[in-house]
Amino acid sequence: MCKLIISLHLFIVVVVHNSWLRADDDTKPTGTVSFITNIGGSLRLELRESTDSATFAIQGLTKLSRLQKLQLNDLRKMMTVRVLQQDKAIEMVSLLGTYSVTDTELRFSSRFPLNRSIDYRVELDPSLVQGVDEKVDEKVVVVISKLPKKRSPTTSVLAIYPSSDFLPENLLKFYIHFSASMSRGEAYKRIHLMHAGIEVESPFLELGEELWDAEQKRFTVFIHPGRIKKGLKPREDSGTPMTEGQEYTLRVDKDWMDADQQVLGNAWEKKFRVLGPDSKQPDPSQWKTTPPVVKTTQPLIVSLDESLDHAMLERVVSVRNASGKTVTGEISIAKNETQWVFKPTEPWESGKHTVVFSTAIEDLVGNNLFRPFETLEHETVGGNAAVSATEIFIAFDVF
Repeated sequence: MCKLIISLHLFIVVVVHNSWLRADDDTKPTGTVSFITNIGGSLRLELRESTDSATFAIQGLTKLSRLQKLQLNDLRKMMTVRVLQQDKAIEMVSLLGTYSVTDTELRFSSRFPLNRSIDYRVELDPSLVQGVDEKVDEKVVVVISKLPKKRSPTTSVLAIYPSSDFLPENLLKFYIHFSASMSRGEAYKRIHLMHAGIEVESPFLELGEELWDAEQKRFTVFIHPGRIKKGLKPREDSGTPMTEGQEYTLRVDKDWMDADQQVLGNAWEKKFRVLGPDSKQPDPSQWKTTPPVVKTTQPLIVSLDESLDHAMLERVVSVRNASGKTVTGEISIAKNETQWVFKPTEPWESGKHTVVFSTAIEDLVGNNLFRPFETLEHETVGGNAAVSATEIFIAFDVF
């Protein structure tokens, strides 16, 4: 005889009810994983939460095909979630929710979010564990207790780049900026490209290691290059993710968790219209400088011939004085990433200065100063063929 009792300290939310609903649909997992615990053998309980519900999922079961044939009352015997009562004289009330059995797990989803001031008890029939852990012949009980109070959401999306409302069909990536550090591991579930109210299928390059900056406040999401570059199989099979002349929306879910396991304050949408594909490299000969006045901290403005990559404009551009020393100051990006603005920390000195750009800087589709994005390794580089160094220099005088 063996009885397994596990006490957990989780960060989730639920309200108590005493009736049941039945759901037969095999939906994809939703919500953020709040906790995972092993129950016995390969069996585990995964708890996922969204803003309006909590799902208790039992994974590692060996008899799912049998469970899929059971009626509601039988499923209830297999798995029950109750309000835990310390007083044994008081009956433990079960929660209102829905059951479903997928190809990978048995689920119970509460109709409402959990209440942090209440403890909960998950009961599993021993027949679920038999074959996974032969020693268990009584109900397996998982106790979920001491739920901390949930803070009001404070993290939000600050901006999405490119900022323009008109973007090329072969756009390479988006940058999503947050007001605070975010969690890792669920980014691709929380970002959606929508067209006419329908989600575009597989538009993003989903990397195993999510692309965050050091503070986890900026996330980079690439449009799948295989669906952008001509002649590649993903593009031939599925076409480009976006079509010229159509309107799209990049949507960020409000259920995305920040680093403190709190959901975002609100959802965010960026609406834009798609222009034709861009195959032209940036042309530095068309860039214009607006020099500042000596002995002031007026900003230097560099006006570009097209929108460039926002993150690279912040990282690979600098200013040097007449002696070649880097000038310190604050960078800002304006006019849909077509202006680079630099305000020095100290007043400008008189004389010749230079703006230094890395030739690796890209436009919105990945064309840089040395090579177009569509260029293959064996092809001759056209366009700005004279650009062969790692840096280009744009001189301006301060007087």
